[in-house]
Amino acid sequence: MTLIINDSATVWSRTPVGDKPLVLLLHGMGSHENDLAGLAQYLPAEYATASLRAPLSMMGGFAWFTPTATPASPEPEEVAAAATATLEWIDAHVAPTTPIVPMGFSQGAALVSQLLRTRPERFIGGVMMSGFISEVSLPSDAEFAAAELPIFIGRGDADPIVPLARFEYASNWLHERSLLTEVVYNGMAHSVCEPELVNIVHFLEYAIGEENDAYAAFNRRHQP
Repeated sequence: MTLIINDSATVWSRTPVGDKPLVLLLHGMGSHENDLAGLAQYLPAEYATASLRAPLSMMGGFAWFTPTATPASPEPEEVAAAATATLEWIDAHVAPTTPIVPMGFSQGAALVSQLLRTRPERFIGGVMMSGFISEVSLPSDAEFAAAELPIFIGRGDADPIVPLARFEYASNWLHERSLLTEVVYNGMAHSVCEPELVNIVHFLEYAIGEENDAYAAFNRRHQP
């Protein structure tokens, strides 16, 4: 399965400057690139953002992969295809010296985990909002674990879309293989709340700041 990101739809806040990070915004199923683009105003000023449009037309919007009869359990090959398309977009449009933090909601969050697991050396951390992960092992999972990337997971305790078991699986799996920060928001459904945005900003500033090991290691790899 081959997918292509339509770059003409990408919404940039600005071009990344120097070695400052780019936050790659990945929307959920049935949404579009403008959905998360507005989050740029809440993020640290030194972060540029690029909001992508998912490649599949679905539910009046776009999706990264086709939903299955079992909620939050997509076909592994479709998740892999979405990751491949996104990585190809990154290689074509982002300088290799720019550190990247993928940040996604729901399906977009599942893609975040897939990107980090597929090519951990390209990223310095990730943010997953109301998301889940693929249960299929990847050849690069050992490299992902060795990278010890900082990851933020935020979800509501009243989410009617993603089953609790899928949240718990993602939490347990990532807890063993990353520097995980997880916050559960009381009464929040399948959405994003203001306290979550505050926590994400704090996470970006401190867990993935310039003193962070993953950030420092990335910059060392790209020193002339």
